[in-house]
Amino acid sequence: MFPRPPAVKAFIKAFLPALLILGAVVFAVIRYGDQRAEVATLDALQEEERQAAASMSRIVQQALLNTTASLEYMVLLIERQLAELAPVEDVAQVLLDFSKTHPVFDQLRYLDMEGQEVVRVDAEVDGSRITPPEGLQDKSSRDYFQRARKLERGKVIILPVEFNSERGVVEYPLNPVIRVAMPVFDGNSAKVGVAIINYKARALLDQLFAAGKVARGNPNILSLQGRWLMETKGFQPQTYTINPVGQMSFSQRLPSEWQMIGERTAGVFRTDNGLFSYRVLLPSQLDSTSAINRASWTVPRQGGSGEGGWIVLSQVPLEQLSRILAANQRLPQSMKALLGVMVFMSAWLFALQFSANRLRLNALESAARSDVLTGLVNRGEFDRNLARAISLAQRTNRPMGVLYIDVNEFKALNDTHGHASGDRVLKAIGDRLVKSCRSSDVAARLGGDEFAVILTELTGRPDARAAVRSIATKMQEPLSLDHGEYQTSVSIGVALYPDDGISADALLAHADQQMYAEKGRSRRGADSGAQPA
Repeated sequence: MFPRPPAVKAFIKAFLPALLILGAVVFAVIRYGDQRAEVATLDALQEEERQAAASMSRIVQQALLNTTASLEYMVLLIERQLAELAPVEDVAQVLLDFSKTHPVFDQLRYLDMEGQEVVRVDAEVDGSRITPPEGLQDKSSRDYFQRARKLERGKVIILPVEFNSERGVVEYPLNPVIRVAMPVFDGNSAKVGVAIINYKARALLDQLFAAGKVARGNPNILSLQGRWLMETKGFQPQTYTINPVGQMSFSQRLPSEWQMIGERTAGVFRTDNGLFSYRVLLPSQLDSTSAINRASWTVPRQGGSGEGGWIVLSQVPLEQLSRILAANQRLPQSMKALLGVMVFMSAWLFALQFSANRLRLNALESAARSDVLTGLVNRGEFDRNLARAISLAQRTNRPMGVLYIDVNEFKALNDTHGHASGDRVLKAIGDRLVKSCRSSDVAARLGGDEFAVILTELTGRPDARAAVRSIATKMQEPLSLDHGEYQTSVSIGVALYPDDGISADALLAHADQQMYAEKGRSRRGADSGAQPA
């Protein structure tokens, strides 16, 4: 459905605003719904990620509490053997039995105060074994021993993730461990050594990774320096101690996010890189008053190998976040496209109806102002134009004129050849009248075979006479009718403002009088184009 040519302008005028208004309203409603859905989805997603981080935190806390409790018990066993003056072999056997029931411990060690290993039990693939005397090493230079030997009775130190090394060489495949140490005292309450458990950090990290995968985000585990212990792409322990600080680090790759993580110990935030949920895990924050863990915590916050804690983090990348939000929108894209088509069609139909109504209104307005047969203005519109022309002439002090025109012998034509021929003559006279008048003039049909012209922008009576001659000449052109050619003629009367009158009635009366005088002369054989008085 397309608008008719006369209505195209009105159609465009209505279509564009209707499309914009309807589109804006529908877009606003859809956008509001999408925003509400987005907020709800983000809230649910943030809570999901927060729960994942909390779950990962609980895993670490429980693992460290269990390890601490195990270390306390192991120290108790060693001190009992020392109090009984048992040989070293008996101490080694106690640790071997202890290792068999604790497979998550990579090594159990007892060192003297000089840093020399007295007993070491290694967990192997085929079972635990006691290291022979020739395999025992001097650990006096190791940082963890120096820290542990300074502890007071009952205190525990937890050192951050490191890679186990033997005789100064990093063990391969890489074996990340968490060392938990506690001093050992003899029966006289004299400090005689240090007990150390190497906890298999890989097992803990795997548990954290599995807990993080419950959420839709990608689980990551970071050091407090912003280096990866584990990320979604795989286990990357090299980035923690072997590679230089900062290389392949989270803090370097995502500096803005790292800064936000440093502001609080836990939180959820959204950036251009996605949605992040994190929790900082510090052993110093564990419950030291619980029944399981009666020891105090001594945490190295800074040092050459780490800071004594981790950050569990879940990231929903921007692309994945966008997909999640899109999938949870109130309306699918197909429905939005359908609504767009409906908006377009509604605006189109509205514009069609508007342009059709405008055409009808214009037609009614035109009918109220014009003559149906000739298309000239009718008597009412002529009177209004004449009043405006007189008012303008009064303000500008310039003359204007009125021509009163009557068709000669028109009644005889109607009686002889019928009203159809008469209507054709009247229509032709109207067309010729328009062609012979200036654009500033107003031609009208007053009724029957009487016409009138309002002449404006005159300099005087000569201009009016010129208009009469032009009209009279045009009217004498032959007209082809059904019965043959017919030559029309008219009688024209002229009245000028202000010479012949200053009101509409006076001017029309004078022009009418002049027209009848002209018609009388025409009947006596005078030229139909005779000059007006």
